[in-house]
Amino acid sequence: MSEQKCYASCDESLEDMLLAAAEGQEEASGQIASILRFAEPRDSSQWAPAVREFWQSSLELVVEKIDHDQLRPGDCQLLESILLSGFDSIVIRDRLGAYFKYMFRHYRDPAGLLDAIGVRDSGLALSVVHLRYQIMQQVKPGAFCYDRQFGLGVVTTLDDIANDVVIQFERRHTVPLRLFMDNFIIVKDLSLVHSLLCGKSAASLLKPATFTEDVLGSLIAQAPLAEDLGQRLLVPKVLTEEQYAAFASGESPFSTASSTGSTQAAPAATAANVFSEQWDASRSLLELSERLKNLNTLEVEGQPNLDNVVGILRHSAGRGEQADKFALSLALLHKMAGPLLPWLNQVLAGLVEKAVVWQNAAIFAAVTDKLPSRLLPFWLRATSVAMGNDYLAAQALLLPARLWTQVEKVLSEASDRHLLVEKVMERLKTGRPSADVLYWVWKSDQQQLKDEYLGDAHLLFKTLGQSVSGSYLKAQRDLKRLLLADEKFQRQVMLDGKHEAVLALIRCAKRMTLLDASERQSLLVKIVRHYPQFIQDVEERRATAQRRAVGKITSVHSFNQRRQELEELINTLIPENIKAIEEARALGDLRENSEYKYAKEQQAFLAQRRIELEEGLQGMVATDFRDVVVKDAAVPGSTIVLRHHDGSEHKYYLLGLFDSNPELGMISCDAPLGKVLLGCVAQDEVELPSGEKATVVSVSRLPEDILARLA
Repeated sequence: MSEQKCYASCDESLEDMLLAAAEGQEEASGQIASILRFAEPRDSSQWAPAVREFWQSSLELVVEKIDHDQLRPGDCQLLESILLSGFDSIVIRDRLGAYFKYMFRHYRDPAGLLDAIGVRDSGLALSVVHLRYQIMQQVKPGAFCYDRQFGLGVVTTLDDIANDVVIQFERRHTVPLRLFMDNFIIVKDLSLVHSLLCGKSAASLLKPATFTEDVLGSLIAQAPLAEDLGQRLLVPKVLTEEQYAAFASGESPFSTASSTGSTQAAPAATAANVFSEQWDASRSLLELSERLKNLNTLEVEGQPNLDNVVGILRHSAGRGEQADKFALSLALLHKMAGPLLPWLNQVLAGLVEKAVVWQNAAIFAAVTDKLPSRLLPFWLRATSVAMGNDYLAAQALLLPARLWTQVEKVLSEASDRHLLVEKVMERLKTGRPSADVLYWVWKSDQQQLKDEYLGDAHLLFKTLGQSVSGSYLKAQRDLKRLLLADEKFQRQVMLDGKHEAVLALIRCAKRMTLLDASERQSLLVKIVRHYPQFIQDVEERRATAQRRAVGKITSVHSFNQRRQELEELINTLIPENIKAIEEARALGDLRENSEYKYAKEQQAFLAQRRIELEEGLQGMVATDFRDVVVKDAAVPGSTIVLRHHDGSEHKYYLLGLFDSNPELGMISCDAPLGKVLLGCVAQDEVELPSGEKATVVSVSRLPEDILARLA
């Protein structure tokens, strides 16, 4: 049975398939998508009216059952096929909007994206929406585009918050995304024209018989493509006027003999074209990097135009948005330099002051992390030549740990590996190492560093609790895995059974928030397994201080603040929110109505806050702490002085439930530290929530300035 008969049969088997898809069977959705994809004619408007009506009503039932928020592969295939076939309705456009958001899920303004594609615009034909969707797939940094006014340009940035496209012509231009889709011609990625603009050989790619069709087939735009568009794109960047004319007339200018001209014309044309593709004849950094990627050597016919390359590098060195291409080009040049290495080293020295990638540590780390691993050694050597090995060692600490081996190799070539060790020690002494630093310490042969810093459980847990992302997650995860599963690492943290180190690990495991319940239990079990003599320390429960029963009390100041907040909430904020919801609802289309969503979120927040305030104030007693009598033990309304293990002393004011202000040393009696301090007396040794021990120096009444603040 042909595909045409399948889509036009409208028999019971097809109805059953559509019904199964409507019931959520993903396999049936995929089968329907396949039928639509291979239907002839593709455009459903050309189908028999009865057949189209059958499919329209059936597809609406199927699409209506698709979950906006959880698209499956079968759903995506079906929606793509419906878009190609041209079926249109409100519910279909709604699900297509969800599909577009899924396809571009990293775009940070989904509403702006859908507006640019126009899927919500009922006055816009679905064929136009489909074309805009195809254009959107091509809009990315590095894409070539053409504008009648400015000529050929390169997309440098897609601003997915402002919904703008930044294009580099002779000068940089910023264009709204929707305007870009409507007016610019895009060169498709990996197409024939794209390959030519990136420096591939025209002689090997272009075919005279299909020249015009191949060129126009490489382009996509809203407006019809003019036949002379290829000439505007390819002349003179890729072809000369004569070469283009030859191709357009169906002849190749690169053949060894020409039937219409002299035998000398072809070699001359070929030589001109070869020269235009040489790396040293590049006209921009993007062109230079693309041409270098396809070379194995820097050798060219005649003397290379090194001044041109130096000009490109100097012009781009100070531009942060081109830092990745700048680093890629230098790495490729260093890899293939050969006899040109002295020249390249001299160029590197002259780029030091201008190069953003070396002046900005964050940009250097990001660019180095993104480089292909095969080019990384050459980029690091170029950096070493330009900035010196001391700089390279310092910057290594900002890189993911997986790249440190490459840095060590470069430093070892100059017998400077000790520089990296020195930089690591400097970082460790600050008390704020990264997980990458500690992971390197573990993998190194520096036993003294291991004992001093990996034997500090508190430092290890604090480091593992840092917030990191991207490539830096690997070292953190590896370090945590070692802590939970590697016996050798665990013994190192406990300094091979040193009592103080074991106790420190037990305290951190029990009291710091790094581990969940199962991880905590697993680690404690392994501690006992390694050192059974410390089972009492693992099982010991912290003695609970004798506490005086404390009711719901707070200062007059805090009580009045909460009461005023509740009154403002009831009398002002909640009515304003109700009005905002009504106004937002009047705007229509609640699914993409950001004002409505925000107002509803505020409604939930205000309702929750009202509950918290009402429950908190219920039964609360406003207290004047001037009447509190402090004898021996700490009670709400006391001043406690603690001496920490390093000899420093800190003063804390123990107060009521709403009175926390850590910056002023004011601690609620219900906070973790407040619970520790409540009931303590002078000379008591207390264990703070961090696991650190401290001694109570004195317990006394509140000073006058604090009492005045609380009144």
